[in-house]
Amino acid sequence: MRKRLAAAVILVTLGVALLAFYYLYPQPHTATIRFAGVTLTVELATTPTAQQRGLSGRDSMPADHGMLFVFAQPGQWGFWMYEMKFSLDIIWFDANKRVIFVEQGLAPCTPQLCPVFTPNANALYVLEVNAGFVRTYNVSLGDSFSYA
Repeated sequence: MRKRLAAAVILVTLGVALLAFYYLYPQPHTATIRFAGVTLTVELATTPTAQQRGLSGRDSMPADHGMLFVFAQPGQWGFWMYEMKFSLDIIWFDANKRVIFVEQGLAPCTPQLCPVFTPNANALYVLEVNAGFVRTYNVSLGDSFSYA
């Protein structure tokens, strides 16, 4: 009887620990998109906290990955390379998921010099990919992405 009770207590404790880990350290939400003829796994940045953090602090990102920022409303969303460790291409999309603005080869910035890159039109989505993606896949204004 004591062995069963001890086993039950251990199982309940493990279950509580797993639930606590899940809620305290949520895993990023991801989606698959089709863009520029390739399939990308994108981490979705849909909350202000996730959007502010972005990819900062990470050492790298796989070539077939990106981060897709999904905003609640269209706007001229500015991005900077603060606390980044690798270069990016950033692509802004309108509400119809069509490219409206592109910045290529953005290098990490310094605290003394960290420009903000802002589109010249309202965007609802912004995609961050590894530098060189735009050139490699010939991304152009008007191209669009779709969820796969």
